[in-house]
Amino acid sequence: MKKSVILLIIIFSAAVSRAQDMVFPAIQGYGGVIPVTFEAEKPDPAKHYKFVIELGDKIEDKTKVAEMLDYAARMYNLHRYAGVPKENIELAIVIYAGSTPMVINNLKYRKRFDKEDPNSTMVNPNIPLLDEFLKNGIQLIVCGQSMMKQNLLPADIYPGVRMAVSRFTATTDLIEKGYQVIIL
Repeated sequence: MKKSVILLIIIFSAAVSRAQDMVFPAIQGYGGVIPVTFEAEKPDPAKHYKFVIELGDKIEDKTKVAEMLDYAARMYNLHRYAGVPKENIELAIVIYAGSTPMVINNLKYRKRFDKEDPNSTMVNPNIPLLDEFLKNGIQLIVCGQSMMKQNLLPADIYPGVRMAVSRFTATTDLIEKGYQVIIL
């Protein structure tokens, strides 16, 4: 028993230590990067990178930042950490299906996910990350087909998020403009 407790303390300490070592080179507070302390391959900072990430998975915990949205922030932070300047990265995130609630405003989020309490102060926990994306010039695009299926109006969408006819038209247009699809 004593050995088990000691082992758990060591594992917990290592996890806490690793979490404290995270850096956030561009997207502050999200998409943490663990510093690599040895020589490693890096992208060419002089090249121009154009990525599109599609997010469509259902959000499991409506009170926390969506994991895949945080992971998209990590992809951007990794490139910045590796030395690629902001002006050499173009990232677009296309949101559709079960991920659509990531980009609805606080009022609609509260009405949709906290129907029980008319005095609720529930907010969309993704909004601070959306603000970080927008501050860093990252495009956020929501699927109009998903909006229609979920009875969402343009006024329900967080400011700065663009609306497309569909996920497919948004992504194929970006591919045509030289973006590469990244699968998370």
